[in-house]
Amino acid sequence: MPVSRSKPPSKMKPRRAATLNDVAAEAHISNATVSHYLNKTKPVSPATAERIQLAIDHLGYQKDSMAAWFKTSRAPLVIIAIAKADSSFFSDVADAIEEVCETLDLNVIRVQIATLEKMRHGSSMMAFLRRATGVIVLGHAEQWIDDPEELEATVPTVALNWDLLAGFNQQGLVEHLPEAAYQAMDFLFSHGHREIGLVTGPMNLPRGQELMAGVHRFVASHRVKIEPSWIIETDYSFSDARQKTAAALFGPYRPTAVLTFGTQFAFGVLQAAWQHNLTVPRDLSLISYIDVKQAEFSTPSLTTISPSLSQLAAHVMDRLMHLSDSETRERSTVLDLILNDRGSVCPPPGAPLRA
Repeated sequence: MPVSRSKPPSKMKPRRAATLNDVAAEAHISNATVSHYLNKTKPVSPATAERIQLAIDHLGYQKDSMAAWFKTSRAPLVIIAIAKADSSFFSDVADAIEEVCETLDLNVIRVQIATLEKMRHGSSMMAFLRRATGVIVLGHAEQWIDDPEELEATVPTVALNWDLLAGFNQQGLVEHLPEAAYQAMDFLFSHGHREIGLVTGPMNLPRGQELMAGVHRFVASHRVKIEPSWIIETDYSFSDARQKTAAALFGPYRPTAVLTFGTQFAFGVLQAAWQHNLTVPRDLSLISYIDVKQAEFSTPSLTTISPSLSQLAAHVMDRLMHLSDSETRERSTVLDLILNDRGSVCPPPGAPLRA
């Protein structure tokens, strides 16, 4: 009787991973349209988006961003270079930009401006830099990049120097500095303050000059006193603001409120007030232009007026993506001003409470 021999079980071939080509074929559309949908580089119609997503779900397609990098000229990567500062402002702006990058499926590397300069000049990282989707630089006059034009010729770049207002305009951003200072003065005035001090930062730069123009416009139409000795010009540091404020603002005749042109200056005022046994806002009210996350955690929390960082981040990434696609983008964004009333302003000592 013949012996039957069972055949060894055949090995099942592993299922091939679905590709972008498979998705395009399943949805009956071009590879380019699927790529635009996945990378959010160009809008597609709702009907097309639905067909692509149905194909993705049916095939179990998973996008491999880094694999796509090696097949294209650009990596799904944005490099954000920021200046060092005594406040969290540049980090806060970078955080807002990074949130937008997440919606675009872009990875982010954050470095100091000095590190970016090393990457550009003689570093082995230069090839890596050239492959990035783009570079965003956030800085000021004391910390900036060499030859921005050369960087822009190397990789799509959006560079924002907070002391070069013309550069802001070139990037399509409109920041109403005089109006911000005017609104801050009006907020103090509405609380009963008529004697106001200023801590300005460097006044040889356009930013300080524009903010001061808003102060002058307010003073010209309201009964407010600003003694020359109450206008404190500092460098960008917290320590300089603390020292100069302590020396100039806390004599026997002092203002009832202070407006600072930056939050690091406001933190210097807070510490100087504490050193002189003054309580903010009971003895001295305080408001600052520009908001930072640290403003919520100071004692007291700091009242600020600030441009919208979410608007700024959305504009920057919109511009960068168009540059990455070698497209020009002639679009302007007027940044909204946001008042964050956290309680560091109240009526001056002896004034009746507001209803």
